[in-house]
Amino acid sequence: MTINIQKSIENNALKYGYLDNIAITQIENLNKTNKITYSKLFKLINNASFHLLNLNIQKEEKIYISTNNSLNFIITFLGAIKVGIIPIPGNPELNLEHTNHIIKDSKPKLIISDNKKILNETKSVHHYINKKWVNILKNNTNIKINHYTPKKDSVAFIIYSSGTTGKPKGIIHNHQSIENTTNLHKKIIKLKINDKIFTTSKLFFAYALGNNLFSPLLLGLNTIFSDYNKSLIASNIIKKHNPKTFFSVPTMYRRILKNNKEDIKVLKKVKYFISAGERVPDKLYEEWQKKIKTKLLNCYGTSETLAIIIATRPKKERIGSTGKPIDSIKTKLISKGNISKNRGILHVKHSGFSNKYLNNNLKNNRTFVSGWINTGDIWEIKNNHWYFDGREDDLIKVASKWVNPKEIEKIANKIDEVLDAFCVTALSKEHTNRIALFLYTKNKNNNNIMKKIKKKIELLPNYKKPYWIKIIHKLPQTSTGKVRRKALQEMIENNNE
Repeated sequence: MTINIQKSIENNALKYGYLDNIAITQIENLNKTNKITYSKLFKLINNASFHLLNLNIQKEEKIYISTNNSLNFIITFLGAIKVGIIPIPGNPELNLEHTNHIIKDSKPKLIISDNKKILNETKSVHHYINKKWVNILKNNTNIKINHYTPKKDSVAFIIYSSGTTGKPKGIIHNHQSIENTTNLHKKIIKLKINDKIFTTSKLFFAYALGNNLFSPLLLGLNTIFSDYNKSLIASNIIKKHNPKTFFSVPTMYRRILKNNKEDIKVLKKVKYFISAGERVPDKLYEEWQKKIKTKLLNCYGTSETLAIIIATRPKKERIGSTGKPIDSIKTKLISKGNISKNRGILHVKHSGFSNKYLNNNLKNNRTFVSGWINTGDIWEIKNNHWYFDGREDDLIKVASKWVNPKEIEKIANKIDEVLDAFCVTALSKEHTNRIALFLYTKNKNNNNIMKKIKKKIELLPNYKKPYWIKIIHKLPQTSTGKVRRKALQEMIENNNE
């Protein structure tokens, strides 16, 4: 029988006797921190369930939660799961077009958001700005709310992709998929009850949702969240809260190394630094090891798996490698339609993984085939170590976020003097992936073109803005007339700034 994941969290706390331990540490700002025990957390979740039902939201109906307030997010999210309502985490920074698509696609009965524009443009049954919803939750109930008993394929929650390749896709997860999130914490880095962990990522991302919410609560850990949005000083959090494990992405680890406000001695107190989102650049890995002494454990997972599925084992690190797959997960590499022993597109299989997108049969047929997930990621195996080797499609990854180069090329091509535009990635002098934009033009007035392109890209998020912009008057081409993008990449790397 499938068990409600929130009931599993509560049963574990009762069985192993940590109801009075700290479950959640919420850093609201530099001077205010909230600490919530497991017992208190369960009461807050029960209260959230009561207020959701009080709005007449039914089992299997959906709610959309888009807020930076981690505690309110957690209790509402888990309060929904407890009673069979399907929560959808929303990124408050997502553009309005993609947000409207998600809401139209999922049809939530309740929207809770920090963004008033979202509330003004949508037509759900209930709308609440986050502050008002927090006030509603302050009305406590003594009524005990029963757990919904899910069926095998009952939906626990839905998380949407970033929409890099088009409209965001709703990834459906059941209760069993949440159980898989403990593999890294329990089997590989062997965290124990009361251990503390922290992640720099926000809860509306699958990385944080799996690793800093579900897994720690299932295992009795103390999970730490920072709602403080200004520049993060990792050593300040470590000094005050003493996490055993620190989860982040390569871009953040690079910032930590370059920030002279960081206290290196404090950083060295962390036992495990986990990195995912993109491969750790070799140079960053070497600099981190030399300066901090604690190695970065490179890991890999997807929004479809929710859990980390390939991970570096402690004391078995190898530069450039992501270790090897978790034992319980089936994997195969496909190259030119055949199974390959050494290199190919990664396909993964496990009964707990997502097996479909919401309202998207076309993508379902491409991604989910006979129980396997086509990740679209290319991997290579050398001496039993796994190495990530890019994407099957044109997507590029910058600052742990997928970027569609076509989006940037389309913007550049709107400039009259630009005959064509080409967007590639190249390694910076710090060996991190950055975007290079090439503008092919016959016009010699480079300054005027530069002014125009900089004005057009100003509205893009920082991670999408090209690190290099180059104007070229001759294209490197193959004998068949195709542009040699590799040659463009080499133009940057051979003259790295």
